[in-house]
Amino acid sequence: MRPDESLQLGALYDALRTPAPMPADPTQLTGWMARVEADAALAGLISRVLNSGTATPDEVTDAQSLFQRSGTSADPTRVTRAYELLLRRAGQQD
Repeated sequence: MRPDESLQLGALYDALRTPAPMPADPTQLTGWMARVEADAALAGLISRVLNSGTATPDEVTDAQSLFQRSGTSADPTRVTRAYELLLRRAGQQD
């Protein structure tokens, strides 16, 4: 992985580590919890990849599906780019 890609993933990982504050409105809690789950799935993948771990294409696709259904507390463009990078990397590991 190129250094700029590592920095990009590391910065996003830092942004994802702390979930957005819990909403005051109880009707928004389900959506918030789904976003927290999606963000945690991506943060876990990033952590594994940055620490010389691996991620399979299926794992990346599953986590990306969570993001597509639930959204994110981070910048969606950055998250999309991260998934593109993770999918490329996962494809190289096969």
